[in-house]
Amino acid sequence: MLVLLSLVHAELPPPDYRDQVLAQVEATADQLLAEGHAPQALELIRAFRDQVEDDPRLVYEEGLALRLLGEDKEAERRLRQAVEQDPSLFYAWYDLGELELARGELALAEEAFQHASAGSEDHPNGWAGPFRLAELAGRRGDPIGFDEHLREAVHRGFRFATVTQDPTWTGFLRDPALEEVLRRHLVVYGEEQLLEHWQ
Repeated sequence: MLVLLSLVHAELPPPDYRDQVLAQVEATADQLLAEGHAPQALELIRAFRDQVEDDPRLVYEEGLALRLLGEDKEAERRLRQAVEQDPSLFYAWYDLGELELARGELALAEEAFQHASAGSEDHPNGWAGPFRLAELAGRRGDPIGFDEHLREAVHRGFRFATVTQDPTWTGFLRDPALEEVLRRHLVVYGEEQLLEHWQ
């Protein structure tokens, strides 16, 4: 951490170098989180924010670390702060939506997932926002929204194998209108074998 912090001088570096340093901090924090070292990632992020420079991406990283540590209230505060500072952070919107979904705040979750979906069209995991919106439409019993968001999720790379063991999605088969939409998508996209698994 000291080596990383020593890369930055008291005077802010030119923008390109600044972005490189921020990207390096993000990458190091992400690696620590992936390896299950959330406390160390949190320490790194907070030290950089306190001693060097703050940035909405690092506010998000702090929120992510807090979420992994089970500190959901603090995580939500950081995620909200991140999207207030930079509304284009679709991944912060997505994680905020996940927190709201877990709390049962479906309207707030939908709003967050709409932001996440709008900003992630070209991202490799850009299917996640419309996928959650489809799920929320399904929970409401809204076949039109379910169809629309599901189509967008598949267009962006969603695969139905993701929800093979998900009781929420298998439960959609008990609603005739949702079942029709789901069956149609499975047939169109060549994943009919999942129907046999679900039945």
